[in-house]
Amino acid sequence: MAVKKLGGISSGLPPPPGQKMDLDPGYQRRWRLRMAAHITIMGLLSFLFVKYGHVIGLWSSSNAQDLFSVVIDAGSTGSRVFVFHFKARSGDFVDNDGVRLESEYFQSVEPGISSYSKHPQEAANSLMPMLKRSLKHVPKELQEQTLVTLKATAGLRLLPRPKADAILSKIRQLLISSPYYLPDPSQVMIMSGEEEGLFGWVTINFLLDVLWDEDDDNTVTAFDLGGGSTQVTFELSNKQMGDCPVKDLYRVKLMHESFNVFTHSYLGYGLKSARLDITGGGQSFGSDDPHADTRRRQLEDGSVVMYSDCFAEGTMFDFTHGETNYSMRGSNYNSNILSAVEASAKKFVARAGFIQNAALEARDIHLFSYFFDVARWARLIPWNEHNYILTPENYLSAAKSYCLQKNFSQQRPFLCIDLIYIYVMLTEGVGLPKDKLLTVESKLLGREVSWSLGAALSTLSEDFSYEQLSAK
Repeated sequence: MAVKKLGGISSGLPPPPGQKMDLDPGYQRRWRLRMAAHITIMGLLSFLFVKYGHVIGLWSSSNAQDLFSVVIDAGSTGSRVFVFHFKARSGDFVDNDGVRLESEYFQSVEPGISSYSKHPQEAANSLMPMLKRSLKHVPKELQEQTLVTLKATAGLRLLPRPKADAILSKIRQLLISSPYYLPDPSQVMIMSGEEEGLFGWVTINFLLDVLWDEDDDNTVTAFDLGGGSTQVTFELSNKQMGDCPVKDLYRVKLMHESFNVFTHSYLGYGLKSARLDITGGGQSFGSDDPHADTRRRQLEDGSVVMYSDCFAEGTMFDFTHGETNYSMRGSNYNSNILSAVEASAKKFVARAGFIQNAALEARDIHLFSYFFDVARWARLIPWNEHNYILTPENYLSAAKSYCLQKNFSQQRPFLCIDLIYIYVMLTEGVGLPKDKLLTVESKLLGREVSWSLGAALSTLSEDFSYEQLSAK
C-alpha cells in the first residue's frame, strides 16, 4: 500500500524567498506583505476563538485556526507529555482536509507514576517539570482554552484500586492548578485497554491518511506492546465480523465517519509482565508449583530472590517490577538458553488467547512501542532509523545470538526473553507466518507513534464516540 503524503490545508501563500530563482524584483516585498497579512488574520482568529469561542462555535470559521491539545500518557514504565498543534479549517470533516497535524512536542520522564504507589504526591511532583516545559509550546493566550488530558495505562490498572485512586487525586489537583483547561477532573483517569487500542489505531491510520480513504481495505492493523499490556486493533468489513468475539467489536465514530473495529487489550501480557512470568516469577507464593520454594525466596524486606532456567548458571542481576525488588539468579547449565526460554514463552502465550484472524493478517501490520525498542536494542533497526520493515523471523534470528551466555549483557539482561516473547506472540499467538512483513516504528512521517495523537483527535471532534456492537 502506497503511503500518501499528509496535507490538505494550503495557506495560500507563495513560496518563501529563495525557493525560486526567476522571481520579479517586487516578489520579496509582496511576499512579506502577504505574510504579515496572514499573521494578522491568524492572530485575529485566535483572539476571536479565545474571546468568543463559546458563541461562534469551535468550527464556525472557514479559515484555518490554530488548535492545541495536551495529552499526558502515564504509562507503566514512564510518563510522556504531548503538545499537539493542529490546523483546523472546517467543522464538517468530510475528509482529512478539515484538520491537519501541524507540529508536535513531547517529553518523557521515568519511572511511571505507578512506581509512587506509597507516595502519591511524588507521582504528581514527577510530572511538574515536564508540564511546565510544555507551556512553552502553547501560545499564552490559548493556554486557558487548551484541553489537558491524562490517561494512565496498564501500570495503574495493575495496582490496587485505592492506591491508583490516591495517585490520580494528586495529579488532578496538579492539573486543575495549571494554566490549561480541565473541564472534567474525572477525565484524569485510568484509560481502558480498549481505548488504548482504538486511539493507537486512529493515530497510525490518521498519519497514513487512510481513515477517510474511499477504499475501506486501506486501513492497517495496529499492534501496541506496552510494559503491562498488549493491544491488537484492526478494521473489519461486515462480512468479517462473524469471525471475531462480539465483546471485542466496536463501532467507532470520528469526524462524521464510522468504522467497525476489533480491539482487545491483553492485560498482563506487556513486555515487563512477560519477563516476570516467563522467568518463573509470575506464580504466587504458596501456589501449587512443587518447585516454587526452590525457585523463589521472599526476604524479610519484601524483596524476592529468584532462580530461573531462563538464564545461564552464574548470571546475577537485580530488577524491579511493580512494587517488588527482585534478585535474579541463573540456574541453567547450558550456555545456550534459547530452548528453555522458548518453552516457557510458549506456555505463557498459550494462556493469553491472542486473536487469530484472516482479516488481521490480510492488512498491512504496524507494530510500535516495545516492538520497536526491542528491535533497536537487538540492532535489528539502526539507531538513526525510526521506521523499518522486519519479519517475525528477524526477532528469532536475533534471539539465537542474544540467548548465548557469551552475549549476555547486564545493560539488557532480558533481551533474549524479549525477542523470543515477541516471536512466539506473533507466530504461535497471533498466527502470522514467519516471513510476514511488518512495519516496526517509533515515528511515522516524522511524527511520534502512540495512542496519544488519537486521544487528542478525539477531543477535536464533538461527535467522537465508540460503543460495543454487542450492546446494540
